[in-house]
Amino acid sequence: METEPLADVRWRVTRQEMTRFLVEAVLLVGAMLVYWLLRGAVPERIAESFSRASNIIRLEERLGIFVEPRWQESIIGNLAFVKIANWIYLWAHLPVLIIGAIWVYVRSRERYRVYRNALLISAVVGLLFYVFFPVAPPRLLPEWGFVDTVALLNPENYNLQPGFLVNHYAAVPSLHVGWALLVGIALFDVDHRVPVRVFAVLLPLAMFFSVVLTANHFIFDIIVGVVIVLAAIGVASVMEDRRLARQQARGQQA
Repeated sequence: METEPLADVRWRVTRQEMTRFLVEAVLLVGAMLVYWLLRGAVPERIAESFSRASNIIRLEERLGIFVEPRWQESIIGNLAFVKIANWIYLWAHLPVLIIGAIWVYVRSRERYRVYRNALLISAVVGLLFYVFFPVAPPRLLPEWGFVDTVALLNPENYNLQPGFLVNHYAAVPSLHVGWALLVGIALFDVDHRVPVRVFAVLLPLAMFFSVVLTANHFIFDIIVGVVIVLAAIGVASVMEDRRLARQQARGQQA
């Protein structure tokens, strides 16, 4: 019986893996595009958004965590620090999310499923907040001493964003920080190398300070985003455990 050359078998397997990867990429990109479209399509309830932002400030004051204006004031006179904060906010979100997803996919397909599902679950919860709990970000509240540092140094960023994808009143939850934490947890989980794990720890911390120092989120927004993502990881983990249990049960029946 004639057997295939080893090189041909390897090429076929590689091609199958690439097909799976491309299908997964298309599905995930499609899901995230739907997320951004729905986020941008949420009707703007401006008065309600500003009123709720004021309520959040009062809540933080009572809790003693209304530190955002003081933190921003501490760096606003240092151009280098402002540029770093802007850069992290603009470029450590979607690009890192994409690279992180690919990294985790390559390292562990099973763990990737957990974190992909957690991403999608948190996106759905986030959309519900944007619809029913709109909040204006600090950068739109200059009367409280906030400065929109992105508009100050990188106004072209706003001009490049398609209007139908933009929602200026979607401060809660902060998925900038939530998803940075998700990527950090996923990388820490699947890759034990020290440089990767150091990056995994520093990423959410850097994003935390960035969104505050650029006046894009309150501490409250960050807390909500982190809770949603951690809960989403928990739900996704249970879903994956049940999927594996069903798969094992089918294997034993066969």
